[in-house]
Amino acid sequence: MISVKAVFAYLLFALLAGMLFLVLLFPEQTVKAYMNGRLAAIDPTLGMEVETIRPALPPGLKMIGVDLNREGVLLAHFDTARVSPDLTTVLRDKKQVQFKANIADGTISGRVTIEGAAPSGPLRVEVEISGIRLGRLDAIKTNAPFTLSGSLKGRITHDGTLTPTGMTNGLLTVPDLHITLKTPLFGIDGLVMDQTDADFSINGGNLRLKSLTFDGAMVEGKISGTIELRHPFAQSRLNLTGNVKPRPELVARLQETMPQGIVNTRTLGTRGLIFRVRGSIDNPDMSMR
Repeated sequence: MISVKAVFAYLLFALLAGMLFLVLLFPEQTVKAYMNGRLAAIDPTLGMEVETIRPALPPGLKMIGVDLNREGVLLAHFDTARVSPDLTTVLRDKKQVQFKANIADGTISGRVTIEGAAPSGPLRVEVEISGIRLGRLDAIKTNAPFTLSGSLKGRITHDGTLTPTGMTNGLLTVPDLHITLKTPLFGIDGLVMDQTDADFSINGGNLRLKSLTFDGAMVEGKISGTIELRHPFAQSRLNLTGNVKPRPELVARLQETMPQGIVNTRTLGTRGLIFRVRGSIDNPDMSMR
């Protein structure tokens, strides 16, 4: 007669063996292909490379060393990421998946609602961003004449299917944003913004910047307009207008360092500096008045 201990031993062995075979036979390449298909449903230029994907408990996937690319250019590196299905929606037409990823000392978390099994089917993505250090983001480590540092937070949603029919909306905030110029301009080598907020949407291949507002001890301002997204991204077309109003301290410094005739420094503190930006991202054309 088989004892109760033996039954439990057999069950434990079967469970461990099942988990071992699940890990060894896990279809890693198939999962990667599916996830890349889902990314393409948001933007065909997006791609993902993952060092390792493995099943995890509670039921889900754990990814290590995730690179998010756009047209072959690294946008972000995630140390770890986890994706878990909402088991209550598995048998429903609309399935939900929760995710959380660690990036640049912060987190990106949220959920994806999927209709149907096809990679190009309708989906909704809801994202919460918290504590991401701008200085560690690969996407902004460019040859720009400035560097950014601060803690990024905000929300982003995406509704739809393949770009450009999908709609993306976002509101991003950076308290205590530091802008450091690699080469000082008129004696100014950097600015600190107490609060910076960007409200934007993307639809039909166009990014609409509803408002980019910034407020600091030395300057305040607002920028709005559109960016016509093109491939490669550096050729995207700019159509932006803005107003920058220096505070008294900055006005005094500009009066000492700015050559006469460029702008009227006597009205900078009241009227501000109105500007327009046209051209492309890699070759912008700015005019001021």
